[in-house]
Amino acid sequence: MTVITESDQTAGLYDARLRELGSWIDQTPLDAAANHVARRLLLDTLACTVAGLRKVDLQYLCSSDSRPSFLGTNSTLGPTEAAYVVALAACADEACEGLAFAHGRPGLHAVAAAIGAALRTDAILDALLDAISASFEFGGRMGGLFRAKPGIHVDGTWGLVAATVAARRLFNNPDGEALASAASAALCQMATSLYLPVSQGADVRNSYSGHAASAGVLLAASLATGMTVPANAVENAGGFALNRDDTAWLEPGRRLLLEGYLKPYPSVRHTHYGVEAARSWWQAHQPELPGAISAVTLEIYPEAVTYCGNRAPVSAIMAQFSLSYTLAYTLARGDLTPAAYEDRVLQRSDIAALERLIQIKPIDAFGENGQRKARLTIKSDGSEWSQEIEQVPDDTAQPLTDDALTAKTRTYCLDRLGAVRTEKLILDILSGPGDQPVRTLLTQ
Repeated sequence: MTVITESDQTAGLYDARLRELGSWIDQTPLDAAANHVARRLLLDTLACTVAGLRKVDLQYLCSSDSRPSFLGTNSTLGPTEAAYVVALAACADEACEGLAFAHGRPGLHAVAAAIGAALRTDAILDALLDAISASFEFGGRMGGLFRAKPGIHVDGTWGLVAATVAARRLFNNPDGEALASAASAALCQMATSLYLPVSQGADVRNSYSGHAASAGVLLAASLATGMTVPANAVENAGGFALNRDDTAWLEPGRRLLLEGYLKPYPSVRHTHYGVEAARSWWQAHQPELPGAISAVTLEIYPEAVTYCGNRAPVSAIMAQFSLSYTLAYTLARGDLTPAAYEDRVLQRSDIAALERLIQIKPIDAFGENGQRKARLTIKSDGSEWSQEIEQVPDDTAQPLTDDALTAKTRTYCLDRLGAVRTEKLILDILSGPGDQPVRTLLTQ
């Protein structure tokens, strides 16, 4: 890892690299495949937002004017408030996107800020998708370049780059050099986001991406009116919160947007291997009662245990970072949905009893050479069942299908939006014309 100092030997190098990336974006418009991926990312993020809004109190965030209500909330939101709320709500259930290369969520920050800026500029869907795509490339590369140190949570740090670039793209539709400057401006004020709330079950963590998204809109607006930016921001960024790995810089030409993943389950991705195996057990053994289970062992790569070792969670965010709870809930219900994190469910004695049976064992070999693997073994009624999982439906090699995405959207949106509006949202975003006003998509 590179030690960051003001006299960094790479001074000036990254300014040129950021401009090269911006130039590549200018010269490489979205093709049909990339456009569809951007649409999928937008739909998934909005579905997660709608579901997460049940946990967001808009009393002090909503506007008092006569604009249409936002995503079925019966509230109106201005551009910065909308950016904040989309990001805040979208990560409430840990069901939104990610990029393995970045070890984080460039799309969450990009979509939220782009929506805020699109509301301010009355942009159409095509412009929104372009902004999301461009900012994903900047944000994703920043995530690859910078790594959070122990005790730091990645949300809200380099995600500010994605947010600022997304909003800047929608203010006067600037060229790639202006996007590079927006990235540098964001790097000057990246937040230091602590992992502490997760370890204590405090959901203030969900505000990290919201803060970055709303700040990105404001910063982009300032840049659009002439605010100047210093040189060498990359070389000086990070400080005590982030390490910079120069070997990880990714040159233009590789579209990271195509490598992002959409989650099938609302929890940290490390838990998905156990959930996937538990769903297989349910499908093979129901209507057998989970009460017949006498022992459960989940062997999994060590990184998963490091980040998701929470037992007996007492809050939603702790449960979302819990291998044992997400596994127990899935064994009991056959699937993992946002309902798993309701207070009344977290207190259920049957799920707690099942969780106590679960042993979690880190296996070094399951994480070697960058692989991720898990083995679930279940004993019940004198028999033993076991399954290994090496891929889940959000892996690059096994992406979430459009059918699975639409099913997820219905599960997350029906209660708040109703069937008619949910189906229209799916149709308009996945296959509707690009000249639709974004405001209409969000408030119809």
